Amino acid sequence: MNPDINNTTSQPQTAYKYVIYARKSTEGLERQYRSINDQIDDCMLLVKRDCLKLVGKPIEERKSAKIAKKRPEFRNLIKRVKSGEIDGIISWHPDRLARNMVEASIILDMINNGQLKDLRFFSLPFSNDPAGRMMLGLMFVLATHYSDELSQKATRGVRKKFGEGGLGGYPRLGYIQENGYYKPDTENNNFGLIQEAWQMRARGAKHDEIIEYLNTNNFSQIIKAERKIRIIKTNDLTRMFSGKHSSFYYGIAVQADGTADLRELLPDFVPLTDEATYAKVQEVNYKRKRGSGKKLEYFLPFRDILFCETCHDKRPLIVYRSKSRSGKYYVYTKCKNTDCPRKPKDVRAIVVSDAASKVLKEVSSKLTGKVYKKYLAENKELSASRKQALRGENISLQAYITRLRTDNKDFGKQLLVIRDTKMKEEIQISISENMRTITSQTAKIEDNNLKLEKVSIQAFTTEEFNTLVQTMAKRFNNGTMVQRDIIIRNVFLNLHFDGIKIVDYSLAEPFYTLLKDEKLSLGWE
Repeated sequence: MNPDINNTTSQPQTAYKYVIYARKSTEGLERQYRSINDQIDDCMLLVKRDCLKLVGKPIEERKSAKIAKKRPEFRNLIKRVKSGEIDGIISWHPDRLARNMVEASIILDMINNGQLKDLRFFSLPFSNDPAGRMMLGLMFVLATHYSDELSQKATRGVRKKFGEGGLGGYPRLGYIQENGYYKPDTENNNFGLIQEAWQMRARGAKHDEIIEYLNTNNFSQIIKAERKIRIIKTNDLTRMFSGKHSSFYYGIAVQADGTADLRELLPDFVPLTDEATYAKVQEVNYKRKRGSGKKLEYFLPFRDILFCETCHDKRPLIVYRSKSRSGKYYVYTKCKNTDCPRKPKDVRAIVVSDAASKVLKEVSSKLTGKVYKKYLAENKELSASRKQALRGENISLQAYITRLRTDNKDFGKQLLVIRDTKMKEEIQISISENMRTITSQTAKIEDNNLKLEKVSIQAFTTEEFNTLVQTMAKRFNNGTMVQRDIIIRNVFLNLHFDGIKIVDYSLAEPFYTLLKDEKLSLGWE
């Protein structure tokens, strides 16, 4: 913390225009970070102490900074700086501004070219000179490393839980545990039988029909813990098709702190079904529940991806189901901001879907052969670029480790001559902190070396690309709301809706890379 934070001055130190930026992700592993209100309160102490001029209200961001280009408030902040509306940024710590090197580079570049004239941090001083910029760059590197380390810990946790069979607490039909991992159960073709069970359910088959099919084909499951054969029951199918962990069967593990894509975390994992079949099964489950007397679970599309463009509220729109005056039930969207001037306030999801269809049509029309050839060329170069970046990072990390080891040698010499007990304790603490950092940075280098062995870019084949372009918009228009939701999430990171049309959006990969040089009527460049 800044030791002079309570000191005040009578004269302003600068005539620059500042804005406070506070961020606390509500996603994943960063949810326990210092609250946004606390960050703003601390930053306001800086404003009072240095008599800084604020422009507008503090900016509050609730998105993770681990992945670039996913923070709408940060994007808007950068635009305001580049336009000259803002001269300086006040934040609690550099890692609130960036935890990835893409956006860290944007900040550093704006400082170097004079667009961003000043930075103020509550937790440490910053000076806009070569030494200060070097220290800021180092803080960004450490923030990125910390973020990567959290991700690695989460990955290890997923691997451990997955290996222990802890993802849901019941045996996965069609799988066996082998060396701590789920593998397809090929005995009596159990894996294939369960695959067909999913296809049967997608076609509308009842549980009794599926059980009869499995029994006729001699399906049985060996429970590892009990070491005995168990015949499949109706409850097993209910858990598999509609339980909260049913997405496991196409590769998504659901946990208390979020979801994990097992197809990425565990290269040897074999999904039993695909997302399209899973979505179809959920529709069948919904239809089967109608008239059963049970509480219905309704599918709500576009949740957490749709934002209000009328009032620019930073929270995603509410998506809910309600009965209309005619007595029919419809899905609606509504802004969470009670003061939002948008009229009507409640807009049916089908209106959003139709608006998204027009945007999707424009995006697909830009996916030409020329764009694809350029994409392939860039992908070919990307593997080499990523390797070069990893090697460059390793060089920087090794230099940092060398410096820390040199510091520890100097500290060791000081311990031989210093007699003050308190000073000795402080030096020993510094040595211990340096050793921990050396260990973590060495692990990062080893991790990068593993990545260097695996770096490769997989591009679509020409046939896959053409099929994607030709069928994407058509499949969306002809699909159910579940299928439309899947397509939208695969193409867009977010959609900004003004009540009538989509007026802004961000593309997901690989569509962002494919179309980054194309002129689109909407979207963030």
